[in-house]
Amino acid sequence: MKLFSVFLILFCFSTTIYAQQSFPKSWLGEYKGELLIYGVDSIKMKIDMELKIGKTSNDSIYDWTIIYNFKGKSDVRAYSLIVSDQQKGHYKIDERNSIIIDSYLHNNSVFTSFFKVEESNIIATYSKIGDTIFFEIISSKSEAVSKTGNSKYKEEEIPEVFSFEVNGRQNALLKKSH
Repeated sequence: MKLFSVFLILFCFSTTIYAQQSFPKSWLGEYKGELLIYGVDSIKMKIDMELKIGKTSNDSIYDWTIIYNFKGKSDVRAYSLIVSDQQKGHYKIDERNSIIIDSYLHNNSVFTSFFKVEESNIIATYSKIGDTIFFEIISSKSEAVSKTGNSKYKEEEIPEVFSFEVNGRQNALLKKSH
């Protein structure tokens, strides 16, 4: 029984390491879809979007290009994806303009960054299922609209919890085209 348990633990560990090491290679390609930008009660705007993930001559740097096409104009964001610590799922998106955003991979299928710019908190998520990537941005004001907790309930110490106004949401279903 002990041998089986050791085998099972080693199998799970090696599967996790393999999964982390297959990114970003397993995501290479061109993905296209429509970005939906939401208002409070409706879709405010639709924009064609592309994500191109490609190899470079350096095994620890990949091209990560986002293209927005709106009314005949292309907005190309030619970024780099840098492998920081593949076994821990830590990567960096280098915007090539002095901005570098730490990003994290979980289960080889969800790639997330969480950052603050000016007065907004932003969460950007790429979730890969098969040949499709679901892209989502959620933004909030950086100042809390309320705080609760910071009390004792029965015998339990309740931590202080801050809530933030979600003031932006957008997503796109990007299908692999190449």
